[in-house]
Parts: sequence; C-alpha cells; structure tokens
Amino acid sequence: MNKILIFIRSSIVLLVFVCSNRAAGQQNQLKQIDDLLVKADNYNKKFQDINELKTAQQAYSLAQKAGDDNREAKSVYYIARSLFNLGLFKESLSYVEKADSEKHFTKDPIQKVLFTELKAYLYKSLKLDSQSKKEFTNAFSLLGDNNSNDAFEIRSRIYANLSQNTTNQDSILIYYNLQKEELKKLPEKKYFGAYCENYNYIGNFYLGNNKLDSAYYYLDKSYQLKQKYKDPVLYEQYYFLGSYYKQKKEYNKALDYFLKCYENMKKYSSRLEYFRSVYSQLTSTYSSLGNKAKQKEFEDLGKKTDMKILTEQNKNVEHALNIILNDQEKELKKSETTKYIWIFTGILALILIFIFVYRILRKNLKHKEILITEVHSTLQEKEEIISQKTVETEELQLRVNDAYNEVIDLAKKNDPSFYFRFQEVYPDFQKKLLKYSPGLRTSELSLCAYTFLGFNVKDIADYTFKSVNTVRNRKQNLRKKFNLSGEQDMAIWLRNLTERKN
Repeated sequence: MNKILIFIRSSIVLLVFVCSNRAAGQQNQLKQIDDLLVKADNYNKKFQDINELKTAQQAYSLAQKAGDDNREAKSVYYIARSLFNLGLFKESLSYVEKADSEKHFTKDPIQKVLFTELKAYLYKSLKLDSQSKKEFTNAFSLLGDNNSNDAFEIRSRIYANLSQNTTNQDSILIYYNLQKEELKKLPEKKYFGAYCENYNYIGNFYLGNNKLDSAYYYLDKSYQLKQKYKDPVLYEQYYFLGSYYKQKKEYNKALDYFLKCYENMKKYSSRLEYFRSVYSQLTSTYSSLGNKAKQKEFEDLGKKTDMKILTEQNKNVEHALNIILNDQEKELKKSETTKYIWIFTGILALILIFIFVYRILRKNLKHKEILITEVHSTLQEKEEIISQKTVETEELQLRVNDAYNEVIDLAKKNDPSFYFRFQEVYPDFQKKLLKYSPGLRTSELSLCAYTFLGFNVKDIADYTFKSVNTVRNRKQNLRKKFNLSGEQDMAIWLRNLTERKN
C-alpha cells in the first residue's frame, strides 16, 4: 500500500515538473518573439528595411509555431510594412490582404486599423488615389471613438496623408490643423517628434505659398521644440530653415543651415534619399553664391548618391524577393506535409475500417481482401500522381526562372535575339498587343517588352545605346497610342493586357 502511495506521489510531482517546464518554455518562446518584434520595429525607425523584414520573418515563424495569433498578426504587419518601404507594393499588399481575412484581428482593433492604414499607403503608391482615400476613411471608422494614445497618433498620421491627396490649398491647411488638434491630445514629451513633423508640414506649406513670416514661425517652433527636449537629431529642422532663407535669397544663411543639416545627417541618418535632397540644395545654393568649385563638388556627390540609391534599391529588392520566395517554399512544404498527413490518416482509417469489417464478416473474407487490394492500388496511384505533379511543378518553375533570367540577360546586352526569345517566353504578348493596337513596329514592340520586364527609361537608354530623351519620347508616343492616362503605369498596364483571358 505504501509503495502504491509513493508511486502516486512521485507521478504527481513528475507531472507538475513537466507541466511547469513546458509553461516556462512557452514563456521563453513568447519573450523571444516579443524581443524580435521590438528589434524589427527599431530597424524600421532606423530605415533598415531588409533587417526589419528578416527579423519580422523570424518572429512570424515562431509565432506560428506557438499558435499566438496576436503576435503572428504583428509580425505580418512588420513584414508588409518593410516590403512597402522597399518599394515592393504588390508583395506588401498580398500580405495585407492575406492578414485581413484572419480571424484573430478582431481581438486587437488597433492592429486592424494599422493594416487598413498601410493598405491606404499602398493604394496611394500604386496611384489608386480614390481607393487610398477610401481606406483612410475606413481607418477612421474602425477607430470610432477610441481615445487611446495609439488612436490619436494614427488619426494625426491619416490627416497628414489626406493633405497629400488634395491640391486644394485651403483643404491642405485644414488637414494639417486637424493633425495638430489630434497631437495636442498626446503628451508632448513622448510625442514631440510628431509635433515637430506637424510644424514642419505647416511651415513648408506656408513656404510653398510664399508666406515667409508664417513659415518661419512654424519652422522655428519645430526647432525650438527639439532644443527643449535636447534631441540631437536636427537635420529636418536645419533643412527647412535652409529652404526658408534660400527663398528669402539670403544664401549665406541658407548655406549655413544646409551644411549643418549635412553634418547632422552624417551622424544620425543613413537614408540616401535624404542626402540626395541636401546635395541638391547645396549645389543650387553654391551656384547662387557663384562658388563653382563647391557647386561641382556637391553636384558630383549627388550623382554618386543616385547611383548608390539605384544599386541599393536593386540589391534590397532582390534580397527581399528571395526572402519571400523562401517563405513561400516553406509554406508549400508545410502544405505538402499536411496533405500527406491527411492521406496517411485516411489510409489508416480505411485499414481500421477494413479490419473491423473483416472480423465481423469473416465469411466474406475473400471479397474483403480483394476490396483492400483495390483500395491500396488506388491510393498508390494517387500518391504516384501527386509525386509526378510535384516533380512537374518543380521542373516548370525551374524552366520559367531560367527563361526569365535569360530574357533579362539578353535585354541588358541588347542582343538581336532578345525580342525573339521574349516572344517564346511570353507568347501572348505580341498577339494581344497587336490586337489592341494594330500596326505597331518591331522597335515599338521591343520597347514595350523592355517596359513589361520592369526596366525604367534610364535602364532602357543604357542597354539600347540611346539617349534618355529618345526613349522617353518613344514611350510617350506609345502611351498616346494606348490612350494611357498620366496616372497609369505602362508596365502594369502591359502585364494586365497580357494576362487578360480574352
């Protein structure tokens, strides 16, 4: 009896130990996910988009394993946000739309609003302004009467973005003032950066309307607020104050602020686009001062930065696409594994049923054996079909990738066989294009092919040994032939035309 009691007591202690270890392990995993999410958000603030994408992917993978819907949603948002910042708008939108249908977003209304806001930015970047405005309005509706700091901050951002969706000067100022009212509801000490941004917006608005006194009031207010909280990151304030003095034609003062901006950015910013803007301002300011040597120096820096931006952009896009492809491969493998589990579960269930039937209907043993053999044969055929389809899919993917890379390589070399190979890879392209616009010349079709593949005007000019103006004029003529509006992207239009079923 004592032995039994000792055994029971030991079993209970072991069970408690195992459960507590499991709970501790789960807590550690959740902490690891939270640390990754904080890290990803910090990368975003430093404009390190690729690092944000990689870190968010790690968090997403762990959140899926842990079955934590809330953290999974946050990870997907960071993935979509980093892809948006990398210029991969369609890829970002696919993550937003995928996430939008998941049930767990109802648990966190702010997260739902963040996805809706990001969708609005994406539509705006894709030149779908009316759809963008609709999503911003949806975001307002989802916030409702939410009076949290997160809600105030999001509303202020939306007002700032709505100001960019209109050309009416009165409306722009109204939106900036609405943004200011929302920010007033937030503690200044924590959100002073957002306050400064609003002052910069309003100051720049007045600068654009040549109301210099009003412009200086807000730009100086932004600078003084930064000083109040001893924030050393002042390049935006220096930049706008430089623009103010440049517009007043006080070029020496303007130069002083632009140089301060440049030095401050070297310490606190890695965003090449910002450096490009400063180089442009320094170039024109030195030109106004008649300093040709300095003008040339910053003009050359600007050109070098343009090349760096292009190189980094291509590198980041390629890296991001590889990450997405790897993620898709993992999803495919996971789907394949799930499919096989169901198949084997079905097989096991059938075997159990057949054994049960065999025992009950022993007299029909011979008939049941034939039936089992037939079922096994059918299952084997299905597995062979699945295996064959998987191999065919993999081979087809390899051929498509190889063909695409070959066409890109021929295009870059301006190889005479480029367009013939392009037609082999995209057989519907010429047929549908000529059906839409008969009489297109071979040179026009070739230019359309370059555009379809995503090359910009500068790339096409470089690869085909033509001037940028020549390529731009030819593209403009094609846009007229195709009746494309100024907002329509020709590359997207060509892809949609080619993919159209009839």
